[in-house]
Amino acid sequence: MAMKKPIYAKARPKRLGKPKPFNKKSKAYKSAKRKADKKFGKKVSLYKNIFISQAVKKYKPRKKK
Repeated sequence: MAMKKPIYAKARPKRLGKPKPFNKKSKAYKSAKRKADKKFGKKVSLYKNIFISQAVKKYKPRKKK
């Protein structure tokens, strides 16, 4: 069976358009960045950015009653 290409070897789909920067002031970004720094170290990498983007999407603040 053929091996899948690693994510960094694949081209970005045209339908996605240009990538947008993270909102670095949001709570979701800050908490995701903190977790990513612990997991991947301080250097910037594609895997770290993917981790952050998925964590920001999952982040939903709890509504106060």
